[in-house]
Amino acid sequence: MSDYSHILKKQIADHLHSFDAEAIQGFINAVNESYKKFDMDQRTLEHSLTMSARELVQANEEISAVFQAIPDQLFHLDKEARIISYQSGHCEHYYIRSERLINQLLYEVIDPEVVDKFSICIKQVLHRGMAENFEFVIVHDRKIYYYEARLMPLKDGQILALVRDITERKLASDQIAYLAYHDSLTGLPNNRLFKDRLGQAISHAKRNKKILAVMFLDLDRFKLINDTMGHGIGDQLLQVTSDRLTESVRDTDSVAFNRIAMSSSVARLGGDEFTVLLEDIDDIVAVNRVAKRIIDNVSRPLFLNNHELYISTSIGIAVYPNDGEDVDALLRNADSAMYYAKDEGRNNFQFFTGSMNKTSMEQLVLENSLRKALQNNELFLHYQPQIDIKSQKITGVEALIRWKHPEKGFISPAVFIPVAEDTGLIMEIGEWVITEACKQGAKWVKAGYKPIKMSVNLSAKQLKADHLCEFISNILTNTGMQAEYLGVELTETAIIMEPEMALARLKEVKALGVELSMDDFGTGYSSLSYLKRFPIDVLKIDQSFIRDIKVDQESALLVKAIIAMAHGMGMEVVAEGVEQQEQLEFLRVNNCDTMQGYFFSRPVAANEIDVMLEKN
Repeated sequence: MSDYSHILKKQIADHLHSFDAEAIQGFINAVNESYKKFDMDQRTLEHSLTMSARELVQANEEISAVFQAIPDQLFHLDKEARIISYQSGHCEHYYIRSERLINQLLYEVIDPEVVDKFSICIKQVLHRGMAENFEFVIVHDRKIYYYEARLMPLKDGQILALVRDITERKLASDQIAYLAYHDSLTGLPNNRLFKDRLGQAISHAKRNKKILAVMFLDLDRFKLINDTMGHGIGDQLLQVTSDRLTESVRDTDSVAFNRIAMSSSVARLGGDEFTVLLEDIDDIVAVNRVAKRIIDNVSRPLFLNNHELYISTSIGIAVYPNDGEDVDALLRNADSAMYYAKDEGRNNFQFFTGSMNKTSMEQLVLENSLRKALQNNELFLHYQPQIDIKSQKITGVEALIRWKHPEKGFISPAVFIPVAEDTGLIMEIGEWVITEACKQGAKWVKAGYKPIKMSVNLSAKQLKADHLCEFISNILTNTGMQAEYLGVELTETAIIMEPEMALARLKEVKALGVELSMDDFGTGYSSLSYLKRFPIDVLKIDQSFIRDIKVDQESALLVKAIIAMAHGMGMEVVAEGVEQQEQLEFLRVNNCDTMQGYFFSRPVAANEIDVMLEKN
């Protein structure tokens, strides 16, 4: 077989996966080029042409076989958009309205709803001489199908059009996007969506000189029920409560709500905490009426698994603009009022007043104590192992800060980290954490242990610091920690607040050789566009999804989708909060890379990690 046929096969192998038009054009060029090479007598020419024809037939057969294996539909169109050839592919093509395709105009055989899109795209391809893409939707038999079309120019005004069925990919993406803004257990809007709606409501109220109210709710003694009767009963209780809250704020009296997105009036912030937004209200009397109805509805007895349960709620209320003019102020003051309601005996509601300074004073005392904690070496680190699911060996640890107050004992990070964020102390604390973690990582290596990944959390404020990259570089140099064994974990919130700044900063950190992880994936913005833009190496699936994978089909499907998506984008996946053998088996079957959770180990002191590394 001649050289040009060999070259042709290589072109097809190199370009077919991307359906590059050059591969097809190269085939045509190779055939034309063969005739230019023959400068000989008539007999030799005839013999050569006969050989070329045989090779051409063989090559055509090979190309046909390859194209038949492609799942996409392929159209070869002339400059009039007439179909010269067609490959059906292996997916459903509900947008085609005719069985006869060859020599027909494309516009005559496809669904009228997509004719305009194809027509515009064809004109753009012919005008620009460049490939163009677009998506379209077809409704067939009450189902929605999503397609992606890619049109590429050939010579003489011809066009190669490929159409791909992307329905499964689209549905998986939509499900992830939905759960980014909604609570997976109750289906209510989550904290991010509620804050977004509240921000819009404040802007609307400001323009129209209206008032609005924010309610902050906490279920009384929920922890007691959850601990004594199990998480299953606790989850059912939260679902029933969410239904009763939604029922309580329906437009049944003088309170006028947002009629466009009524579901956004109630949200679950996490745990047993809920919020309610009341917009366009006429007076405080209307807010009283809704609060009383919520308390009455929530406190109705309910039966779960043959148990009769009683629950109540404490409600704090802040009113715009008197109690705050922005999202954070209203939520903070509603939260303060809620704690006051609990102090007043629970199962009641309280409006925020200026005299509610108890919580503020506690915050001030905590802030002062936290400043002293840095000076008095009261802070220390624990480390939670990260385990390779296949080998069951430790591949890394996450450094987690702990605080032992000399008088109050251990104080939860959930309590003091928000204070550190609000006061700016998080900068000094964050730098201390990274320094101590790198010292410990280098110490393990010097002790002869195999190097493992040391992951540290980075706050939004640390990400904004101009000296972040220089600071990390100096720590690596001073401690002897190798950059490839340091991992930095960020939340989605930290990234999307100022995406351009975050992108530039992360590229600098990435250039050092440091690994970048997206922490608590699925609970924040979760935009696929952000994942594509940012140089993320690892996705950490939030423990709320891992906890429910054996009992909740949606959580299981979501975890599968995240793992597949992350691997498709070249990322590793870490599952957080693994506590049961069944969860581990699910993750192993679905090719998750790494696990972290109490099933293997709680966060422990460095000397306990030493023992584990010895066994490792």
